[in-house]
Amino acid sequence: MIVSHKVRFLFCLVISISLFNSCISRLSRPAITGYIYNYDNTPVAGCKVAEAETDAQGYFYLEEQRTNRFLLTEMLSMEAPPVFFTLDIEKEGYQSYQNDFFQRHGGGRQKGALDNIDTLYIKRVGEQIPIERYLYEDWTFSANKNLDTLYGINKNYRIQNIISNTSGFQDKYGWGQVYRYKSTSIPDSSWSTESYDLLTSLDISLQKEGTYEGKKTRKYLNPWRHRKEYERTYREAYKIPSDSSYSKGRFTISGDIIRFDKRFVKANAVYQIDSIDRDILILICKPD
Repeated sequence: MIVSHKVRFLFCLVISISLFNSCISRLSRPAITGYIYNYDNTPVAGCKVAEAETDAQGYFYLEEQRTNRFLLTEMLSMEAPPVFFTLDIEKEGYQSYQNDFFQRHGGGRQKGALDNIDTLYIKRVGEQIPIERYLYEDWTFSANKNLDTLYGINKNYRIQNIISNTSGFQDKYGWGQVYRYKSTSIPDSSWSTESYDLLTSLDISLQKEGTYEGKKTRKYLNPWRHRKEYERTYREAYKIPSDSSYSKGRFTISGDIIRFDKRFVKANAVYQIDSIDRDILILICKPD
């Protein structure tokens, strides 16, 4: 019996030491591939991307990076660790770009993890974007209720391009323009709208000859209604159908000002081009 207990003790001791000293591989940075182009749609050779450089085709490849961590510590944490790293893009004569990547549980990805960040376009130092180069496109705008501010993207936009995309634009385009309605009236015995989120979008095709065609869509999200019976208030979710309207007409451009005719929003609409790039367009409504 004494020998048996000693054997058990030694066995447990060996297992404990093994667990304490065993390691598990965790991801520090996935392998990353992509291309670097300039605004003339030409590959940029010799561009430094982290520790790599682009070839004649603008292609770069960053090797996967991993670290070993103690198995016991990882078991106690009960979840994969986060991944955080910075990617720097530098080329003489061009603007420098830097972005922080964060994945909450990315450290648990298996060996061979690979991310393709597609084609990144970088600007030359001091490069100005001619409005006419990118304006005549099919645009999808996210708008507020009164169409005062329009955040637009075209076919070139890639939401995963977190190098040149700004978080401020993506937040505005995604949910920053949503109108949130909340009733201030006291409910009575009949059902009435209590709250909803209104998402307004515009699909507009701008042509070089000064004509446009557009579709305005309003989607009602998370609608709730309520009513009151005696002293009790009842609430329930329901559906408000989306609605769309179509328009086409003419527009003119003077400097950074766009004037649409009355068919656009049932009145003359004047917008200033706040920002334009190969994939985004921001318009701010101005007094006529």
